[in-house]
Amino acid sequence: MGHGGRYILDSLKTGAVEKEFYTDADLTIGAKVNVWGREVTICDMDEFTAHHYKCKFNVDIPPAIVYKMSESTKVEREIPPYNGWGSEEDSRANCLKLIAQAPKRDFIKFMKKDRQGLESHVLRYLARMDTNRPIDIDRTFIISFFLSDGTISVFEPEKRNSGIVHGKFIERSRINKKEGGYYEAEDLFVGAVVTFRSHQFIITDADEYAKTYAEKHKDD
Repeated sequence: MGHGGRYILDSLKTGAVEKEFYTDADLTIGAKVNVWGREVTICDMDEFTAHHYKCKFNVDIPPAIVYKMSESTKVEREIPPYNGWGSEEDSRANCLKLIAQAPKRDFIKFMKKDRQGLESHVLRYLARMDTNRPIDIDRTFIISFFLSDGTISVFEPEKRNSGIVHGKFIERSRINKKEGGYYEAEDLFVGAVVTFRSHQFIITDADEYAKTYAEKHKDD
């Protein structure tokens, strides 16, 4: 901008910035092209493009570059370990697809095993921690198993003067077993030792509904 706020026309283009652009002479098999800061290697071309290069530049087209990984060298996709945030099914869905989809539920099972009147379809157990730590020995927990979807929640009842915050201990979700698979109703019984989120519990008692359910389905 010149004196007085007027623009000066640069007719000679003295301030022009030279820009170089790719041409067809730069694009051949094996050439590396910078595409918005990323280096891309040209691996192959179609017949029309090969004919164009042969006629215009009189050059022999080099063989195509193999860029696809063979089946024998493909690396198995590893799912990272569950970190405890949200449900494990949702975390796994985020790893399998770019746009995560909600895990599919067994709707028929849910309708059959959802609460119906006085039939809660929830198995409740009393448990304690399997530990020798004096502060944790006397802690008690209520484990609830929901038959409608196989989820488990753990609640710690209030104990006065214990110095421990009571309430929800483990959010309702499906829980993996160490040997693989999820915990099911047959895995929970009086005397069973279970591990939920690195916490080991010993089941010491069950409510009447859980005992009755176990009697009815002992042969399942």
